[in-house]
Amino acid sequence: MTRKSVPCYTRRMMWRLSFFPLVFCSVTVAVSLAQQPPQAHSRPAYDNSAAPDVAMEIHIDGDCRIVPDPALPVGAGKTKPFHDNSICYLEGQHDSEHGEERIQGNQLLRSYVRVSEQTFVLQNITDQHIVFIVELPVPKGWSVDSDPQPNRYAGSTAIFPVHAQPGETVRLHVGIRQTTPLKPRSL
Repeated sequence: MTRKSVPCYTRRMMWRLSFFPLVFCSVTVAVSLAQQPPQAHSRPAYDNSAAPDVAMEIHIDGDCRIVPDPALPVGAGKTKPFHDNSICYLEGQHDSEHGEERIQGNQLLRSYVRVSEQTFVLQNITDQHIVFIVELPVPKGWSVDSDPQPNRYAGSTAIFPVHAQPGETVRLHVGIRQTTPLKPRSL
């Protein structure tokens, strides 16, 4: 078998035919990318809002951990709750016990009360308005005893929305109580 030789000018033409379309496509793509408007900066991982006119929401659990928004679809790369003390920390955690008495008719009603209180310190470190969604689990037999009251419940979890302006630090003091009735006494 003999190999046919290709004339030199034919090889140069084949190279030009393959090189020039590649350069043309590269220049076309570069020009079209340069003409697109710049993309907005992406928000931090804890942000769940895609709309610019909606306040960002950061969900906080009872241990002051940032949790993924439960409304978002759960994917394979589900984010775990994490602590960030520059955004949320707890201060003034107190547990107390006391007795309460009240008169009803001719009986003295008594009860034993346990109270657990804590203060969430929430700081907006962004340059936008944020709504912290504090999700406080309320154990069975306990009730929320704080002002403000939660705006809603999700099962046994009390939901407190807390608004913060850019750079603002806000505090949310919450308490829960358990009341155990004791044997009443006659007056």
